[in-house]
Amino acid sequence: MALNLRRLNKPDLPDDGPDRGDAAFRTKVAVQQFMNANGPLFTAFAKAGVAVSEVVEGEVIRQPASQAMRLATLVAATLANKEPSAVSAAEARPFRATAASYVASRWLAGMEVDVNRAAAEIAGAARLADRTWDHDSYKDDGISGNASLMITAINAAATLARAVEKYDFRAGRANVLGKRLVPAIVEAASRTARDMLGENGPEADVRNVTQTAARNLCAILEACYERKAREVVALLDGKPEAEKRAWYEANDPLEDVLSAFREWTLCFGAFAIAASRDMSTFKVPETRGREMSPGE
Repeated sequence: MALNLRRLNKPDLPDDGPDRGDAAFRTKVAVQQFMNANGPLFTAFAKAGVAVSEVVEGEVIRQPASQAMRLATLVAATLANKEPSAVSAAEARPFRATAASYVASRWLAGMEVDVNRAAAEIAGAARLADRTWDHDSYKDDGISGNASLMITAINAAATLARAVEKYDFRAGRANVLGKRLVPAIVEAASRTARDMLGENGPEADVRNVTQTAARNLCAILEACYERKAREVVALLDGKPEAEKRAWYEANDPLEDVLSAFREWTLCFGAFAIAASRDMSTFKVPETRGREMSPGE
Protein backbone atom coordinates (compact mmCIF):
# COMPACT_ATOMS: atom_id res chain seq x y z
CA MET A 1 0.00 0.00 0.00
CA ALA A 2 1.80 3.08 -1.27
CA LEU A 3 1.01 5.57 1.48
CA ASN A 4 3.44 7.73 3.37
CA LEU A 5 2.04 9.50 6.41
CA ARG A 6 4.82 12.07 6.49
CA ARG A 7 4.19 13.11 2.91
CA LEU A 8 0.43 13.02 3.42
CA ASN A 9 0.58 15.13 6.56
CA LYS A 10 1.76 18.48 5.27
CA PRO A 11 -0.67 20.88 6.94
CA ASP A 12 -0.64 24.55 6.06
CA LEU A 13 0.78 25.82 9.36
CA PRO A 14 2.04 29.32 10.03
CA ASP A 15 5.80 29.65 9.79
CA ASP A 16 6.30 30.53 13.45
CA GLY A 17 4.75 32.02 16.58
CA PRO A 18 1.72 31.12 18.71
CA ASP A 19 -0.52 30.54 15.67
CA ARG A 20 1.66 27.65 14.59
CA GLY A 21 1.54 26.12 18.06
CA ASP A 22 -2.23 26.46 18.21
CA ALA A 23 -2.66 24.90 14.77
CA ALA A 24 -0.42 21.96 15.69
CA PHE A 25 -2.32 21.49 18.94
CA ARG A 26 -5.66 21.44 17.11
CA THR A 27 -4.28 18.87 14.68
CA LYS A 28 -3.15 16.67 17.57
CA VAL A 29 -6.54 16.74 19.26
CA ALA A 30 -8.38 16.19 15.98
CA VAL A 31 -6.26 13.14 15.18
CA GLN A 32 -6.94 11.67 18.62
CA GLN A 33 -10.65 12.36 18.36
CA PHE A 34 -10.83 10.58 15.01
CA MET A 35 -8.92 7.55 16.29
CA ASN A 36 -11.03 7.20 19.42
CA ALA A 37 -14.30 7.69 17.55
CA ASN A 38 -13.58 5.40 14.59
CA GLY A 39 -11.11 2.79 15.85
CA PRO A 40 -13.85 0.17 16.46
CA LEU A 41 -14.99 0.43 12.84
CA PHE A 42 -11.49 -0.15 11.43
CA THR A 43 -11.04 -3.05 13.85
CA ALA A 44 -14.27 -4.60 12.57
CA PHE A 45 -13.15 -4.25 8.95
CA ALA A 46 -9.82 -5.92 9.75
CA LYS A 47 -11.56 -8.73 11.61
CA ALA A 48 -13.94 -9.35 8.72
CA GLY A 49 -11.11 -9.46 6.20
CA VAL A 50 -12.21 -6.42 4.22
CA ALA A 51 -9.51 -5.34 1.79
CA VAL A 52 -7.76 -2.15 2.83
CA SER A 53 -8.18 -0.86 -0.72
CA GLU A 54 -11.97 -1.08 -0.33
CA VAL A 55 -11.83 1.06 2.80
CA VAL A 56 -9.56 3.58 1.10
CA GLU A 57 -12.10 3.91 -1.71
CA GLY A 58 -14.62 5.01 0.91
CA GLU A 59 -17.71 2.94 0.15
CA VAL A 60 -17.22 0.39 2.91
CA ILE A 61 -16.85 2.90 5.71
CA ARG A 62 -19.47 5.42 4.60
CA GLN A 63 -22.62 3.81 6.02
CA PRO A 64 -21.20 2.49 9.35
CA ALA A 65 -19.48 5.81 10.04
CA SER A 66 -22.68 7.71 9.27
CA GLN A 67 -24.70 5.41 11.51
CA ALA A 68 -22.23 5.79 14.37
CA MET A 69 -22.27 9.58 14.05
CA ARG A 70 -26.06 9.61 13.98
CA LEU A 71 -26.26 7.30 17.00
CA ALA A 72 -23.90 9.46 19.08
CA THR A 73 -25.90 12.55 18.17
CA LEU A 74 -29.21 10.92 19.14
CA VAL A 75 -27.82 9.77 22.49
CA ALA A 76 -26.61 13.29 23.25
CA ALA A 77 -29.95 14.76 22.16
CA THR A 78 -31.88 12.35 24.38
CA LEU A 79 -29.78 13.11 27.44
CA ALA A 80 -29.82 16.86 26.84
CA ASN A 81 -33.55 16.95 25.97
CA LYS A 82 -32.99 18.78 22.70
CA GLU A 83 -33.50 18.21 19.00
CA PRO A 84 -30.72 16.24 17.26
CA SER A 85 -30.16 19.18 14.93
CA ALA A 86 -29.29 21.32 17.96
CA VAL A 87 -26.62 18.94 19.25
CA SER A 88 -23.07 20.22 18.83
CA ALA A 89 -20.06 18.08 17.92
CA ALA A 90 -18.72 18.62 21.46
CA GLU A 91 -21.94 17.30 23.01
CA ALA A 92 -21.94 14.19 20.83
CA ARG A 93 -18.23 13.50 21.26
CA PRO A 94 -18.44 11.56 24.59
CA PHE A 95 -20.67 8.99 22.89
CA ARG A 96 -18.79 8.56 19.61
CA ALA A 97 -16.61 5.62 20.68
CA THR A 98 -19.57 3.76 22.25
CA ALA A 99 -21.65 4.38 19.15
CA ALA A 100 -18.87 3.14 16.86
CA SER A 101 -18.45 -0.01 18.97
CA TYR A 102 -22.17 -0.71 18.82
CA VAL A 103 -22.38 -0.21 15.06
CA ALA A 104 -19.19 -2.25 14.49
CA SER A 105 -20.50 -5.22 16.47
CA ARG A 106 -23.80 -5.21 14.54
CA TRP A 107 -21.97 -4.84 11.24
CA LEU A 108 -19.74 -7.83 12.01
CA ALA A 109 -22.79 -9.93 12.90
CA GLY A 110 -24.58 -8.90 9.71
CA MET A 111 -27.38 -7.30 11.71
CA GLU A 112 -29.33 -4.16 10.94
CA VAL A 113 -28.72 -1.09 13.10
CA ASP A 114 -31.86 0.40 14.64
CA VAL A 115 -30.32 3.76 15.51
CA ASN A 116 -33.34 5.10 17.42
CA ARG A 117 -33.66 2.01 19.59
CA ALA A 118 -29.93 1.87 20.25
CA ALA A 119 -29.89 5.54 21.24
CA ALA A 120 -32.68 4.98 23.76
CA GLU A 121 -30.83 2.00 25.28
CA ILE A 122 -27.47 3.78 25.53
CA ALA A 123 -29.03 6.94 26.93
CA GLY A 124 -30.90 4.85 29.48
CA ALA A 125 -27.67 3.24 30.63
CA ALA A 126 -25.94 6.64 30.80
CA ARG A 127 -28.64 7.95 33.12
CA LEU A 128 -27.83 5.18 35.60
CA ALA A 129 -24.27 6.46 36.03
CA ASP A 130 -23.61 9.15 38.62
CA ARG A 131 -20.85 11.71 38.35
CA THR A 132 -18.36 9.69 40.40
CA TRP A 133 -17.92 7.52 37.32
CA ASP A 134 -16.16 10.44 35.65
CA HIS A 135 -13.35 10.51 38.19
CA ASP A 136 -9.95 9.97 36.64
CA SER A 137 -8.27 7.42 38.87
CA TYR A 138 -4.85 8.48 37.53
CA LYS A 139 -5.33 12.21 37.97
CA ASP A 140 -4.25 12.43 41.62
CA ASP A 141 -1.64 9.69 41.54
CA GLY A 142 1.21 11.83 40.27
CA ILE A 143 1.87 9.44 37.40
CA SER A 144 4.38 10.89 34.95
CA GLY A 145 3.84 10.97 31.22
CA ASN A 146 6.41 8.23 30.67
CA ALA A 147 4.85 6.03 33.35
CA SER A 148 1.44 6.55 31.79
CA LEU A 149 2.86 5.53 28.42
CA MET A 150 4.33 2.41 30.03
CA ILE A 151 0.92 1.50 31.46
CA THR A 152 -0.53 1.84 27.96
CA ALA A 153 2.09 -0.60 26.64
CA ILE A 154 1.32 -3.05 29.44
CA ASN A 155 -2.38 -2.88 28.65
CA ALA A 156 -1.61 -3.52 24.99
CA ALA A 157 0.41 -6.62 25.89
CA ALA A 158 -2.41 -7.90 28.07
CA THR A 159 -4.92 -7.41 25.26
CA LEU A 160 -2.79 -9.27 22.72
CA ALA A 161 -2.10 -12.05 25.22
CA ARG A 162 -5.76 -13.06 25.03
CA ALA A 163 -5.42 -13.91 21.36
CA VAL A 164 -2.04 -15.63 21.73
CA GLU A 165 -3.33 -17.82 24.57
CA LYS A 166 -5.88 -19.30 22.18
CA TYR A 167 -3.42 -20.04 19.37
CA ASP A 168 0.27 -19.33 18.93
CA PHE A 169 0.95 -20.77 15.45
CA ARG A 170 3.29 -23.27 17.16
CA ALA A 171 5.82 -20.48 17.63
CA GLY A 172 5.60 -20.31 21.43
CA ARG A 173 3.47 -17.78 23.28
CA ALA A 174 6.39 -15.84 24.75
CA ASN A 175 8.05 -15.57 21.36
CA VAL A 176 4.88 -14.51 19.55
CA LEU A 177 3.90 -11.92 22.14
CA GLY A 178 7.28 -10.59 23.26
CA LYS A 179 9.26 -10.72 20.04
CA ARG A 180 6.65 -10.16 17.33
CA LEU A 181 3.39 -8.56 18.43
CA VAL A 182 4.30 -6.15 21.23
CA PRO A 183 7.34 -4.72 19.38
CA ALA A 184 5.09 -4.26 16.33
CA ILE A 185 2.59 -2.24 18.37
CA VAL A 186 5.26 -0.11 20.04
CA GLU A 187 6.99 0.63 16.74
CA ALA A 188 3.75 1.32 14.85
CA ALA A 189 2.29 3.62 17.51
CA SER A 190 5.52 5.56 17.96
CA ARG A 191 6.10 5.97 14.23
CA THR A 192 2.47 6.92 13.56
CA ALA A 193 2.48 9.61 16.24
CA ARG A 194 5.76 11.08 15.05
CA ASP A 195 4.73 11.02 11.41
CA MET A 196 1.45 12.74 12.25
CA LEU A 197 2.92 15.50 14.38
CA GLY A 198 6.22 15.94 12.58
CA GLU A 199 9.81 15.90 13.75
CA ASN A 200 9.34 19.14 15.69
CA GLY A 201 6.16 18.07 17.47
CA PRO A 202 6.31 18.62 21.27
CA GLU A 203 7.28 15.44 23.10
CA ALA A 204 4.22 15.65 25.37
CA ASP A 205 1.95 15.80 22.33
CA VAL A 206 3.77 12.94 20.63
CA ARG A 207 3.40 10.90 23.82
CA ASN A 208 -0.33 11.67 23.92
CA VAL A 209 -0.89 10.58 20.33
CA THR A 210 1.32 7.51 20.84
CA GLN A 211 -0.98 6.34 23.64
CA THR A 212 -4.10 6.89 21.56
CA ALA A 213 -2.57 5.15 18.56
CA ALA A 214 -1.29 2.22 20.65
CA ARG A 215 -4.68 1.48 22.11
CA ASN A 216 -6.52 1.60 18.78
CA LEU A 217 -3.82 -0.18 16.79
CA CYS A 218 -3.69 -2.89 19.42
CA ALA A 219 -7.34 -3.73 18.74
CA ILE A 220 -6.65 -3.80 15.00
CA LEU A 221 -3.63 -6.09 15.44
CA GLU A 222 -5.69 -8.40 17.63
CA ALA A 223 -8.32 -8.56 14.88
CA CYS A 224 -5.68 -9.37 12.23
CA TYR A 225 -4.20 -12.07 14.48
CA GLU A 226 -7.51 -13.74 15.29
CA ARG A 227 -8.58 -13.76 11.66
CA LYS A 228 -5.34 -15.44 10.55
CA ALA A 229 -5.57 -17.93 13.42
CA ARG A 230 -9.07 -18.98 12.36
CA GLU A 231 -7.89 -19.29 8.77
CA VAL A 232 -4.93 -21.52 9.68
CA VAL A 233 -6.94 -23.70 12.06
CA ALA A 234 -9.55 -24.30 9.36
CA LEU A 235 -6.86 -25.03 6.77
CA LEU A 236 -5.04 -27.61 8.89
CA ASP A 237 -8.04 -29.17 10.57
CA GLY A 238 -8.04 -32.93 10.14
CA LYS A 239 -4.69 -33.08 8.36
CA PRO A 240 -1.96 -35.53 9.46
CA GLU A 241 0.61 -34.19 11.91
CA ALA A 242 3.41 -34.54 9.36
CA GLU A 243 1.49 -32.39 6.89
CA LYS A 244 0.88 -29.74 9.57
CA ARG A 245 4.57 -29.59 10.44
CA ALA A 246 5.49 -29.30 6.76
CA TRP A 247 3.04 -26.42 6.33
CA TYR A 248 4.51 -24.49 9.25
CA GLU A 249 8.03 -25.06 7.95
CA ALA A 250 7.03 -23.60 4.58
CA ASN A 251 4.90 -20.70 5.81
CA ASP A 252 5.13 -17.81 8.27
CA PRO A 253 1.57 -16.93 9.30
CA LEU A 254 2.83 -14.37 11.82
CA GLU A 255 4.43 -12.38 9.01
CA ASP A 256 1.08 -12.46 7.22
CA VAL A 257 -0.51 -11.04 10.38
CA LEU A 258 2.06 -8.26 10.66
CA SER A 259 1.88 -7.45 6.96
CA ALA A 260 -1.90 -7.00 7.19
CA PHE A 261 -1.44 -4.95 10.35
CA ARG A 262 1.04 -2.62 8.65
CA GLU A 263 -1.46 -1.96 5.87
CA TRP A 264 -4.24 -1.22 8.35
CA THR A 265 -1.91 1.07 10.32
CA LEU A 266 -1.24 3.16 7.23
CA CYS A 267 -4.91 3.21 6.28
CA PHE A 268 -6.07 4.21 9.75
CA GLY A 269 -3.39 6.87 10.04
CA ALA A 270 -4.19 8.30 6.61
CA PHE A 271 -7.87 8.62 7.46
CA ALA A 272 -7.03 10.26 10.80
CA ILE A 273 -4.79 12.83 9.10
CA ALA A 274 -7.38 13.57 6.41
CA ALA A 275 -10.13 13.97 9.00
CA SER A 276 -7.94 16.16 11.20
CA ARG A 277 -7.53 18.68 8.41
CA ASP A 278 -11.27 19.36 8.55
CA MET A 279 -11.75 18.90 12.29
CA SER A 280 -8.77 21.02 13.33
CA THR A 281 -10.35 24.12 11.87
CA PHE A 282 -12.91 24.02 14.66
CA LYS A 283 -12.35 24.97 18.28
CA VAL A 284 -11.49 21.95 20.43
CA PRO A 285 -11.64 21.58 24.23
CA GLU A 286 -8.60 23.01 26.00
CA THR A 287 -6.47 20.11 27.22
CA ARG A 288 -3.02 21.59 26.61
CA GLY A 289 -0.51 20.67 29.23
CA ARG A 290 -2.53 17.75 30.54
CA GLU A 291 -1.20 14.24 30.11
CA MET A 292 -3.68 11.65 28.98
CA SER A 293 -4.47 8.91 31.43
CA PRO A 294 -4.00 5.34 30.21
CA GLY A 295 -7.75 5.08 29.76
CA GLU A 296 -8.01 7.93 27.25
